[in-house]
Amino acid sequence: MERKSYDATFFQRALSKAYSCPNLSIEDFSINVVAPSGANFCSIIYRVALEFRRTSGSPLESGKYIIKDLHPVAADLGSKEQFMFEKILPEMESILKKAHLEEHKLSANCFFADVAPGKEIYILEDLAALGYSSLDRFHGLTIEEAKVCLQKIAQFHGASMALCQKQPDLVAKLTPSHYINGVSDPVTRAILLDGTAFVADLFAEELPEITRKMKSQIPEVYSNSMQKVVDSKLSSLNTIIHGDTWLNNIMVNRKEGKAVLLDFQGSFYGSPAIDLHFFFYTSLRSEDLFNRKDQLLDFYFRNLTDTLKACNFEGQLPTFDQLKNEMQRCLFYGYFSAVCEFPTCRAPSEVTDGFDVQTFLNPEKMLRKRHLMYANEECNVQRGMD
Repeated sequence: MERKSYDATFFQRALSKAYSCPNLSIEDFSINVVAPSGANFCSIIYRVALEFRRTSGSPLESGKYIIKDLHPVAADLGSKEQFMFEKILPEMESILKKAHLEEHKLSANCFFADVAPGKEIYILEDLAALGYSSLDRFHGLTIEEAKVCLQKIAQFHGASMALCQKQPDLVAKLTPSHYINGVSDPVTRAILLDGTAFVADLFAEELPEITRKMKSQIPEVYSNSMQKVVDSKLSSLNTIIHGDTWLNNIMVNRKEGKAVLLDFQGSFYGSPAIDLHFFFYTSLRSEDLFNRKDQLLDFYFRNLTDTLKACNFEGQLPTFDQLKNEMQRCLFYGYFSAVCEFPTCRAPSEVTDGFDVQTFLNPEKMLRKRHLMYANEECNVQRGMD
């Protein structure tokens, strides 16, 4: 993805609007790309430090910000991020704050959004300046890290259930998952259908019958299965779904034991099991995925119900059996996460160099990447434990 030129003039216009200060002036400005190529598949992230005055005579202020510039292909898929930042997240955080929870921050504050067809640019607060840092995507989460993340996911889901109760018309404006019409766009076809076909070929000699069955279900069965998973009408338990809950989209403050969520392009209303399957199968270490998943699911459930109680949720509280039934109903999403997403999420840096959403649209380049991704030791460990 081509890097764009953001300068002090751009920030002066954006912050003048964000702070309602038409005479705001930037006096010092620096900008750097945050992450190496391939660390963010759908966007380029910049870190900005600046000094500014709100008016000519006001005190000099310092600020640290993030620019998130979404790839046009990702923006065209139907990002929900602007609606989440401007409408949903502020209401959810307000609910948590009124519940007098010690920690109610869900994500970075958004100061500015510039959205048009094929373009999404956001100015966000720099969470690193607040003590948050990224997690180790190459080795997976420790159990304690997983619990900090699950506590925040549960809080996010619980606040969304309370919001749905208080403002159902607002939540109804959140558009459905892009999978609601099956596997239709070229990026999701490349991820799910091409990814499954590649894995089937890996097992062709070892497990020929499984290979035959996997390939026979492409595309109709896989497309229909995904439609059913994301259909909220088929779910007995619904929340607002983050939609991409792997560890690269979560930052933690290790000193204070808390987390925040990033990247809400794929948010929609549906079963919380979708977020949980994705988190478990992309972000846990293999031994914990196979030995401690039930324990972590119980931990999530207790935090979900605690959040609902604190928010004075008036509906019937979900039961653990209800959650387990949703996990079973949405098991295809776990399969998809393990087979198609896990190798991408946990690919080593030398593999992800230059890897972005555009790569999925280049079959030859994607095939080369897949050979490298599926040769990763972590993938082989998971295959062995399966």
